[in-house]
Amino acid sequence: MSLANTKNEKKKINLTLDTYDRLKDFSRLNGLKLRSVIDAMVDVILADAALSKRIIELSVEQETAEE
Repeated sequence: MSLANTKNEKKKINLTLDTYDRLKDFSRLNGLKLRSVIDAMVDVILADAALSKRIIELSVEQETAEE
């Protein structure tokens, strides 16, 4: 796979430094790449309706608190 194809398959996302550090620490402690952890988290969220609802509620709370 060429470098150009690899770049097309990735996107940058903004994370707070605290969130990035916690995800990085979690992935390193488990010997995983951060990218793989995020991919797995998305798969779990999309497969579990109750977890998805919880995440939506928490996200709304956090966004409201930031305002």
